[in-house]
Amino acid sequence: MKKNTLYWICQIGSWLLFVLLEYIGYGNVYGYNQLLLLNVVINFFAGVILTHLYRLFIIKTSWINLPVASLIPRAVLGIVFISILMTLLNIKLDRMTIPLMSQLPIDAILILNYLFTWCKYILFWALVYHLFQYWERSLEAEKVKYQLQATIKENQYQNLKTQLNPHFLFNSLNSIRTLVDVDPTISKEAITRLSNLLRSSLQMSKQRTVALKREIETVNDYLSIEKIRFDERLQIIINLSAETLDTQVPPMMLQTLVENAVKHGISKSKNGGQIIISSTRSKFFLNIEIINTGSLEPTVSETGVGIANTLERLQILYDSRAHFSIENMEGNKVLTKINIPI
Repeated sequence: MKKNTLYWICQIGSWLLFVLLEYIGYGNVYGYNQLLLLNVVINFFAGVILTHLYRLFIIKTSWINLPVASLIPRAVLGIVFISILMTLLNIKLDRMTIPLMSQLPIDAILILNYLFTWCKYILFWALVYHLFQYWERSLEAEKVKYQLQATIKENQYQNLKTQLNPHFLFNSLNSIRTLVDVDPTISKEAITRLSNLLRSSLQMSKQRTVALKREIETVNDYLSIEKIRFDERLQIIINLSAETLDTQVPPMMLQTLVENAVKHGISKSKNGGQIIISSTRSKFFLNIEIINTGSLEPTVSETGVGIANTLERLQILYDSRAHFSIENMEGNKVLTKINIPI
């Protein structure tokens, strides 16, 4: 329902209810007649028109946007002014339409009684209207806040994704560089693989999440390049549960963590090592584990680009619902765990 339509329904409905109660109250005391009906009809239109003019005035003067402390004295003046107009109207109207009222002398007590009565009614109208406006403004402010937070998160996420490509490219080119003098043929093959991988990564960078099976293709492309460099010193085992393959994950996240394992684990071991990637699915989570040869250094766990990037991306996408951990295992191995809500 549109805001303006809702306003008029409430405005007309509330004044109709008010004059109906007045009609019943006065009718029980003074008797029902056409003059009394005319009285309440005039009051109905007067109330609707005056309070609507008050609404238009506070909107045009921007009173409606003032803080409460600044609005209250202005609203009080508006309420008193409308109440005075309704008082003057009703003193004259009642004496014309209710014979018994014409017998009462017009003195300060009568005027104050009318004024006090109308101040109560108009004050109630103003309170309801202004409280509704403040409630609506608070909802709008919350909406804007959440939209701003969503925009900031999206920008942060896009920035994090753009960090991956240069970092990944540098390390891959560094790997290929070592092959150029040793074996030009293999280095050409590695460059072709890298070209295909970069094309894939650029496409994936446009998406917030990708299927795990697509992400593992990127990991395989990356490891095929590293396999050329390490040869038999790099052993790869990938064991993914079939039910996890279509589950969505952040693009390039696994590749970054595998790259981190190669850089800080395999490459520092004289005999190379092994990388095992596995996935399972529980009721609420996709569970991914990466086990690699090596030892986790404190500086890597705290400041490593891949780890920091992963933590930030998981936080942006899933808040605190996703879990990430990396720790040393027995036998010179490092275990990385990721739990992503599904």
